[in-house]
Amino acid sequence: MKTEKVALNYALMIEQVKSNDVNDEEILMALAKGNIAFFREFGRGLPDWEALFTFYQNNRNKLEQLLKGEYEISFLTKGTLKRFLLFKFGLQEGKDYKDRGEILAGLILSHEDYENLMKNIARNWVVNILEHAEEKVRFNIELRIKPVI
Repeated sequence: MKTEKVALNYALMIEQVKSNDVNDEEILMALAKGNIAFFREFGRGLPDWEALFTFYQNNRNKLEQLLKGEYEISFLTKGTLKRFLLFKFGLQEGKDYKDRGEILAGLILSHEDYENLMKNIARNWVVNILEHAEEKVRFNIELRIKPVI
């Protein structure tokens, strides 16, 4: 199946809703009915839920791929990468990994979640495996392109 490139805001909106145990069918039904109130309970003001409705109306196939996890985020800042890790995998800074500047260190995921991360993460980050155990993968995420000072 082809992985779709999507803007960060759409991926974060979907993952934010899904992190509240909302399934794909409920999301699609709310979008089809234009039920913006459904989405507002997951965040007021930010994100811009109207943008998600417009995206759905113009890109239904892409949104369905997004719901299935078949997407790659176009670009991630470190702050938005941290939000993505929290919404998608429940990983919290300080508890599940350390922020070491250009590296997020000591992350651990199941093999399935690791594979999903590899599909979704923007290419401005590189994942370095530290340990590939039977049930888990331990790794760091490092900024690929370093700023020139």
